[in-house]
Amino acid sequence: MTATGIPGQNDGLIDTNILFHAQTHDAHSEECRRFLTALERGNVQAVLDPVVLHELTYVLPRYVKQMSRQDVATYLEVVLSWPGIQGDKATMIDAVQRWGSTPGLAFADAYLAARAASEARPVYTKNVRELRGQIVGVPEPLPSG
Repeated sequence: MTATGIPGQNDGLIDTNILFHAQTHDAHSEECRRFLTALERGNVQAVLDPVVLHELTYVLPRYVKQMSRQDVATYLEVVLSWPGIQGDKATMIDAVQRWGSTPGLAFADAYLAARAASEARPVYTKNVRELRGQIVGVPEPLPSG
């Protein structure tokens, strides 16, 4: 329960750099690792936004060279499983799994596919081939009214 009496209302938003620094050995890495441990244990709550996941899909492999696309996806799934992480976890996990298992699929397209699947919506796109492979509705041609 938060100070306002509403669960989750005052939970902070976690930024990409916290997860990034925890993977490095710099001046912030130890503090960030301690914070992530608190999230993992559920001692602290933070909202993870899909925009941050998107940023991590290209920041982590660029700066932590040993991380493959699948390594990043696995790491993000683990982070999303922590009790201290808040957000639309089911959709984000689905997006991460789609992205991690589909070479060439952009994270934004993976997220749209995950959201379309969970909400029974089509995706309006010209990336028809990539999205049809995700088993979601992709109208072709686009509706014109």
